[in-house]
Amino acid sequence: MSRRLGIRFGGTKRNKRRMRITFRGDAGKKARIAVIIAASVALTVAALVFFKPKTQLMNTAEMRKIADRGVLIVGVRTDVPHFADSGVGFEIELAERFARYLLPDTGAESAVKFVSVSAPTASTKLSDGSIDAAVALMQKGANGKFAYSYPYYTDECVAAVRHGDERRPIEEMNIGYVQSTAGSNALSRYISSRETKVERTLLDKLLGRTPAAPENAVVYKKTAFASYPDMLRALETGGIDCAAIPRVYFERYAKEYNITAHTEKLGNIEYAIAVSADEPAIAQLADVFLYELKQSGTLDEMLNKYGLKGAGG
Repeated sequence: MSRRLGIRFGGTKRNKRRMRITFRGDAGKKARIAVIIAASVALTVAALVFFKPKTQLMNTAEMRKIADRGVLIVGVRTDVPHFADSGVGFEIELAERFARYLLPDTGAESAVKFVSVSAPTASTKLSDGSIDAAVALMQKGANGKFAYSYPYYTDECVAAVRHGDERRPIEEMNIGYVQSTAGSNALSRYISSRETKVERTLLDKLLGRTPAAPENAVVYKKTAFASYPDMLRALETGGIDCAAIPRVYFERYAKEYNITAHTEKLGNIEYAIAVSADEPAIAQLADVFLYELKQSGTLDEMLNKYGLKGAGG
């Protein structure tokens, strides 16, 4: 039938030219411009989707409540050298600047009201609404009840040991930690990435048995404490061999206890401005505030002013 109708299949040659796109030289100038424009549009759209404009955030219900009151209530520490010690430190100045940023028409001194907090009470006061924000060594992402800004400082988790144990393998030590702290969170991540995991098969689960770990398995021993002083006393007296502690606190306590830092670090800890999860606009405004502070170089100047370098610094 195909021959009778004079139709040929598969024999037609197509002489279409392939369009070649180049980004080189003058020939690729238009293509380069098109890519740059497309990327700029994509970034603009992403910014509008993920970040509300500052003017819109300033008109939210949570921000209007603060504006009507005329003061930002901030929880701060009073016992951490360099950060907040008797009303002076990096976090104190950061909170003052943030208050002036949110309330530009209020006098500098009256824009903020400080409330003294500790690690446990900062969470309590944020939850019950006693404070609008906490600038108090709050670990970013540590609690789902809160919204966090971008980190303003990156600390490191130190493995504190007795003198002479600076290079002893950490897996051979009994490691102390304080429950529900940034140090314990960093230690958990450190151990999880290194400890030998023994997987249970379906048969193991059906028989209710746990397979034995291999002879060369890496297993860590941990001991929990209620406070840093309790843990460090145990380290000093031989009750434990190592203590997971943020460097901020290590430097605070190092002079009181006969301890030093292990050569290996247990990870990094990011501190951020924390607010109630019910008031995300304040956290987003904190993001914009910190971004502008960083871009202007002011954040680095403040860190240098208070002798802070951060992890790797």
